[in-house]
Amino acid sequence: MNCVIADILSKIPRPNYEEIPALYLELDLMATKIARILMESSIFDRKTCIVHFEKASDDDIYGLLAKDPPVMIPFFVMVCGFSVRELERLFGISSIYSLRDPKVFVAKREIAKKFANAVKKNLSAPLYLETVIYKFYKNWEEHQKRHFRAKVEDTIRKFLIEHGYNCDKMKILCRGKEMEIDAAIPPDPLHIKVACQIRTGVRRDLVKRAKEFSSEFDDILQCYPNIRFVVIYIVAPHEKEKLEEIRTTIMKERKGKRPYDAVILTWAELNNLIKLFEIWHVPKKDSAFFKE
Repeated sequence: MNCVIADILSKIPRPNYEEIPALYLELDLMATKIARILMESSIFDRKTCIVHFEKASDDDIYGLLAKDPPVMIPFFVMVCGFSVRELERLFGISSIYSLRDPKVFVAKREIAKKFANAVKKNLSAPLYLETVIYKFYKNWEEHQKRHFRAKVEDTIRKFLIEHGYNCDKMKILCRGKEMEIDAAIPPDPLHIKVACQIRTGVRRDLVKRAKEFSSEFDDILQCYPNIRFVVIYIVAPHEKEKLEEIRTTIMKERKGKRPYDAVILTWAELNNLIKLFEIWHVPKKDSAFFKE
């Protein structure tokens, strides 16, 4: 069984592995669990490696879901090609991913049953195990990339908060244009001192990202001429040897304009940012500034 699963996984492209390896580790683990559940089911033919969904009843689908809701809910959503809105509009099933929590799955048994019925109506043909695992893997990869990249923002904000700074994502309105700051310190439009714009990426995205940073800086300067603007562009591990080239490309976009106050490219460089905050006298949460 393990050999079959390993062979399937070995064929799947992982184009963003260097940038977000944690995503692919999670995908591999989920795909392995899904494959094992399907292979141990009564609708799997070991000789042909075909999953006979056409022979499955609503109860069979429900049983597969109940084996491991955290992985089987996304599996059937992806393989059927459902969207969250479609499930709600067509089948009256809201918040489908809340069923990934085993306790919620049990508490909302009737909703889970309704979902099993929707799956049965839409998945009615035999399919090779490799086909459904591949379909799940690539669709869930696309679904989750944005979430994993967003985790970088969350991690950086948490880092700044742990060092005593009042930091959060916030939106500002400047000359009729709404802008979002990924990490504002403090997140108060009347007192903001530092604006950190955060991205991750690989070198082929660099020129586009560099232009975005510069444009955002120009926009913010119109209403906050004294603000400190920090670029945080976490470079993929396999491109670490090109750090200075990447830094130069980002900084060149400011030629003839006010330069960035700092350009941070690695997790280690975040410690340098904390030192800069001290030099810039950026107030912390417990300072008199925040107690006024």
